[in-house]
Amino acid sequence: MGLKDFRIVFDNQWSTYYPGQTVTGNIILVLDSVKKIRGISVKIKGEANTNWSTVKQEMDEKGQYTDETHTVTAHESYFETKYYLVGSASGGEIEIQSGEHKFPFNSSLPMNLPSSFESDFGHVRYTVKATLDRPWKFDQDVKSPFTVIAPLDLNQEPRAAEPVRQEMSKTFCCLCCGSPPLTVNFSLPVRGYVPGQLMPIMINVENLSNVVVNTVKLVLCKVVTFHATTPHTDTKTEEIVVKEISKGPVEAGETVNYEQHLDIPPLPPSNLTNCHIIDLEYNLKVEACVEGWYHRNLSVNMLIFVGTIPLTIYHVPSAPPVGMDGESMKPQVGFVIPSANTALPPLPESHLYPNLPPPSFEESSYGARNLHERGESEHVYGLTNHFAPRYPVYNFASTQQ
Repeated sequence: MGLKDFRIVFDNQWSTYYPGQTVTGNIILVLDSVKKIRGISVKIKGEANTNWSTVKQEMDEKGQYTDETHTVTAHESYFETKYYLVGSASGGEIEIQSGEHKFPFNSSLPMNLPSSFESDFGHVRYTVKATLDRPWKFDQDVKSPFTVIAPLDLNQEPRAAEPVRQEMSKTFCCLCCGSPPLTVNFSLPVRGYVPGQLMPIMINVENLSNVVVNTVKLVLCKVVTFHATTPHTDTKTEEIVVKEISKGPVEAGETVNYEQHLDIPPLPPSNLTNCHIIDLEYNLKVEACVEGWYHRNLSVNMLIFVGTIPLTIYHVPSAPPVGMDGESMKPQVGFVIPSANTALPPLPESHLYPNLPPPSFEESSYGARNLHERGESEHVYGLTNHFAPRYPVYNFASTQQ
């Protein structure tokens, strides 16, 4: 056999980096006998790709319609570094003794990189690939991905601190008469949140109609727009439900007020800045689902920002404010400095927020199905390994009970 193990180990146990940082690690090679090679090279790169297929009916020469599949793609390259750790492509053969060998590698990441992102129709992906250059034989490769996070400081996004207050109303017709209205009011203290934070949503349902509201749904959606350039320009939009909570019913003639909390899971930050073929935004959809197939539901979408650094102006007051009726009002759930965490890669802006403990880095629920690239051998080590990007998650659990 000869080759017993061939793998990539990052010095950073989370394999997570920010633009401008240096990726370091070791190529581990284990042999059970002496082997002759030309060298061992490593390639570190970052790129984005989109790819999807559509089926269209087209008329052939006989005038008959047939289904034709068309595939469109786009590609962006952000950087690529390749060098030999030992030996060279043009040099002679060298002998590697049996046993375990470690070959350290490093590469400085450029600034202005987009965040890692994985989806069925496109991705922003960063990988390290090592190649065992063997004379007179097929080369042996191993590949491993890592996460890059482009910070999004919500304090630098003016719209993130905006409060949201919105109303939707509807009347229902019964024969020639219209019913009194169903009115749904909802509000959020701000538009910007970070993973690990709770989004507090105040709901008021005034159901003066004669129709039952079965549920009021609150749905956080990830809206992704993919762009293709080859063989022609095209776009595709995908809406993915990230989180959903609901409450109901609200009977005819009933009025209810309540607050629901929607927790933000590990997610890539909004916008995918510096990626030009994938656009990303988040929407909160509020939908009042009414009884009866002949009645249309009330629904509205509002823009939400997901960042990597929470709003510092949005916090829990030290004492509950007093309302007009003299009673204490429930404090808003927002950014509170959580307890200190274990040592983690520091945020680039950490010097701006000295009291902000580091987040943890947790895997997204959206990962790569495979790491295979077009034209790449299927026998590359690491292709079948599961990979999901890691994103910063803040521990607000102790302060949001």
